[in-house]
Amino acid sequence: MRRKNIALFTAQPEATHEIRIINGIATQCKKYGYNFLVFSPMTHLEFKRSAYVEAETNIYRAVNFDKIDGLILDAVNLVVGEGGKIVDELLERLKDYPDLPVVSLEMSIGDLPMIKSDNEEALREMCRHAIEIHGKKDICVLTGPKENEVAESRLKVCLDEIKKHGIEVSDEHIIYGDFWYSSGDDLARKFAEKKISLPEAVLCTSTHMALGLIYRLRQLGIKVPDDLIVIGFDTTNEGYCNDVILSAFDAADASSAAETVDHIRRIIDPGKEILPFRSVVKDMFFPGMSCGCEPKIEQSLSAFRRVSYLVAYNSAADNEMNEISFGRLMESYCLEEFTASGSADEFFEKMGEMIYLLKPFGDYQLCLREDWLNESVSNMKGYPSVMMIALSAKTTPDHEFEVNRSPVFYDTAEMTTLLKDEDLEPSIFYFSPIHFEGFHFGYSVIRRSLEDPSAMTLVYRTWLRFVNNALEMTRTRKQLMSLSVRDSMTGLFNRRGMNLQLENMLCESNRGKTVFAAVIDMDGLKLVNDTYGHSEGDYGIMLLCEAVSVCALPGEISVRAGGDEFFIIGVGAYDPERIAERKNYFHSVLDKLQSDSQKPFKVTASIGFATETLDENTNIDLILSRADKEMYEEKVRNKATRNR
Repeated sequence: MRRKNIALFTAQPEATHEIRIINGIATQCKKYGYNFLVFSPMTHLEFKRSAYVEAETNIYRAVNFDKIDGLILDAVNLVVGEGGKIVDELLERLKDYPDLPVVSLEMSIGDLPMIKSDNEEALREMCRHAIEIHGKKDICVLTGPKENEVAESRLKVCLDEIKKHGIEVSDEHIIYGDFWYSSGDDLARKFAEKKISLPEAVLCTSTHMALGLIYRLRQLGIKVPDDLIVIGFDTTNEGYCNDVILSAFDAADASSAAETVDHIRRIIDPGKEILPFRSVVKDMFFPGMSCGCEPKIEQSLSAFRRVSYLVAYNSAADNEMNEISFGRLMESYCLEEFTASGSADEFFEKMGEMIYLLKPFGDYQLCLREDWLNESVSNMKGYPSVMMIALSAKTTPDHEFEVNRSPVFYDTAEMTTLLKDEDLEPSIFYFSPIHFEGFHFGYSVIRRSLEDPSAMTLVYRTWLRFVNNALEMTRTRKQLMSLSVRDSMTGLFNRRGMNLQLENMLCESNRGKTVFAAVIDMDGLKLVNDTYGHSEGDYGIMLLCEAVSVCALPGEISVRAGGDEFFIIGVGAYDPERIAERKNYFHSVLDKLQSDSQKPFKVTASIGFATETLDENTNIDLILSRADKEMYEEKVRNKATRNR
């Protein structure tokens, strides 16, 4: 019996809100022995580049609902921007899986069951802190959009708790915003312009609004906390690192996320023990300068290390193996290494050399479409039925890395071959899209410990962007090379491509072998063009091209030398008698190809052969010249025959 898999749909997994959700789910999955699968775009779904975001959301289509036992939707992220489209598609897909437990987190989606974050006690504690600890009575509450269920709920709790202390909040101090910096900025300007009276305290139901407020107040000469105090809700690293460290209460996202796992467990493992997630409201307060409290400097330093560009690192530290900062990523110059690769193989080799930048991880897989290098492949939603693991890596017990660059093909319905490995402990698997703008290359899978689920960072997101760019550059480089060495009409080698191929074919190791050359030229092309038009002449050239391709032996190259002239060139052990037979074979192939054409003209061609033993004096142009002479002699005979 396979291990149970719980999946989460979210976005931008390194953000603070998402980290709390992932921590809560991972904690419960660890208790119950479940795998945790995170399907997530690496950017917010309201990102302005809609085409890019749409490609990012393709990762949601990688999930196979037959392989998961429960699905959690981070609704706050999914219902915005491009997420609205994917939600409609998701609900349609889920109609085929009526027995799959699906739960929405924080906000309702369709008729799905919903679990809301129980932030009431933390919000009340925020109000009590302003009133009981700092003695503030003239209070302003800044919340989110009017009629938004989260914004209204948070406002209602705050007003109720403030009223319990015998304080009424005036109408002018009940402010609706947008949960974003701009709301705080706008409120600060209204205070400065005296459009709204300056209160003693502003309680913000989101950290972003609080940070926007503090910044603009300081710019306008209003001091925090001297002139008024500011307290935020839903902590972020930015709040810890602000010039005025923000006092804030943490949201109960981890607790509610853990509850979603318990909800699913009651359905998929009925009667099994439920182990509740424990959190203490007092521990959810992070004191800062914005309310006049003494900040915990170690929290700010820790946050600073998470978000800053750190070039230097302590190579002797015990945790050095698991510390990769954004600065260290950039100083590795892996972007330059990746994009300088001359081929796919070279890129995968360099990627394997720099896989250490993703640590800590248990396993890594780069899963690509088999035809990702084919420039003629059009864009598609979803993923093909068979995918290719182009590169995989595993961390060894001694912190080294085993890298495999040999392609492994697998059924895409399995999502990752790692889920079939029964020797692996219950783990967290992050599935992230690999694409360049709208072209979907595939996806990336990284497996980590359930005890370290928050290791998804800006480093990983940036690494994936580097990979995306390198894959596209590799594909484009191949396309440009193909255009430079291939004839655009027929797809055969042009003269430049022929010369590049001949560098290997006429090498010293092949000396003593026979060089074979055939020159083929279409008969009467000018007559066809003048009589039936150039499109029919092109038809004749393409028919001749097909005959050349059919007649070329393995190891030989087919060349469109120009116009209606073609070459076949090879190096090997050629039998003179078999060479003579190839002329009749070529004409029979050409006759067969045009037998069903129903064209008012017949395509014929003349052909000449030449051979020579390869040595240091071999000149391919002289060999082709001899073959061309023989071809011309046949052309004269053919013309004489037609004129009889």
